[in-house]
Amino acid sequence: TLKSCFLGLLVRLSLILFIFFVGTGQVTEQASEQTAGAGAGSEAENEDWGVHSIRGSFEAVSGYFDSMLELMGGKDGVCQYRCRHGKDPIPRPDFQMPEPDGCSSYFFGLPIPDGMDVGIPAMTKCCNQLDMCYDTCGSNKYRCDSKFRWCLHSICSDLKKSLGFVSKVEACETVADTLFNTVWTLGCRPYMNSQRAACYCLGEEKDEL
Repeated sequence: TLKSCFLGLLVRLSLILFIFFVGTGQVTEQASEQTAGAGAGSEAENEDWGVHSIRGSFEAVSGYFDSMLELMGGKDGVCQYRCRHGKDPIPRPDFQMPEPDGCSSYFFGLPIPDGMDVGIPAMTKCCNQLDMCYDTCGSNKYRCDSKFRWCLHSICSDLKKSLGFVSKVEACETVADTLFNTVWTLGCRPYMNSQRAACYCLGEEKDEL
């Protein structure tokens, strides 16, 4: 599964970083031994550089892991926008909800398969409703996603009643499941970005969220 792939990548990244830091430590030790006679001032500078370098690397990795958590569904599997200390987010008074752009955004830049947005145009309405739900400050992602799934499958049900063609209905349900699974699995970051744009937290800077 996609989450398993992400976990595999994270494990590999951790191993690479571990090897890098161990290697850096060995090189630093060798350099310190070779320059032991150069004076205490030079040694202090090298140690200070090493600490800052490692700290910066860990901070960069921490940011990377935070981003990966959003991609994988949020911290502890829960994707919900919250303020610190349990405060509720507040709608931004100057926020203007962007125009929804149909289902294309939920493929994250990937080519849209034939028939996804053109063959079943009614699904565009469902994607637009999901956009607006994500862009509403304080919304719950899982409620938004559940409404999205219901909207998609109601279209397939209507298609079955009006046409009755099994192949058409099956194609509709396949598209609906693909869209829903994509949003459910990879929709945390779009949801969080939308909430950051629509909300603010008292006493907190936007960049710190």
